[in-house]
Amino acid sequence: MYDAEMKLNHQIVQFVETQLQALSPFQTTQKNTQALPPPPNNTQQNMPAAMLSILVQYLSGLKAINCLLNKGFVAQTRGIFQTLGDDYEDIIFLSLPSQDGQLTPLHQEYLKSVAGDQCHGCYSPVSRCEIRNMIKRAKNINHNVFQLYPKKQALQVLRPQGGKPCSVDVAIDLHRHFAYKAILLTVLTAKVAKNVDIMRACLNYRAHLEMIDPRTVEFTVPVYREHHDKVSAISRYAAVR
Repeated sequence: MYDAEMKLNHQIVQFVETQLQALSPFQTTQKNTQALPPPPNNTQQNMPAAMLSILVQYLSGLKAINCLLNKGFVAQTRGIFQTLGDDYEDIIFLSLPSQDGQLTPLHQEYLKSVAGDQCHGCYSPVSRCEIRNMIKRAKNINHNVFQLYPKKQALQVLRPQGGKPCSVDVAIDLHRHFAYKAILLTVLTAKVAKNVDIMRACLNYRAHLEMIDPRTVEFTVPVYREHHDKVSAISRYAAVR
């Protein structure tokens, strides 16, 4: 039953993984970066590589969530979903200079923090609040498509309610929606990398998903009642095998 419900999720992840493999060998040349003024130390040239690295991490998170859900560990996916939300915001944030032509000091600081193997995994000097605020203020991005969600509210659906375990149905829907977001993030990464073919493939696949399963595109957060009543969307519960 689980495999049947996750079939579309697996297909989306597999599609994104294929596009990433095609995107990996890209080379950011001087010709590709003439539209924007070159920042000090050519940090702008690190932009596509930084976005791709985050997107690979995002895809690994989706696979990890799949493993946890397959074993019935629904509540344990909350931390990974939180990380995916941060990765989602980071990629949108890094794409903004290609949208409005302005590489801000915040972008330079972020790119400097991820440059070099010795800094891999270190904390970003740019705060989460600064990243979200810059995305909200961006004028050249479709905010109806690249939405920012109140994470605590969205991930609340993965908490046990009234002594009962979490709803695996809600977790699967949330996983599918985050997989859909990976397609949007691939579009942004391909745009910055000047890869039109991958952009076109992702946009076509996105249109296909919108036709076959609208729930993939828009995840509706179940509404909570007071006193820890059950979530209205719960119809089936996951149990640890």
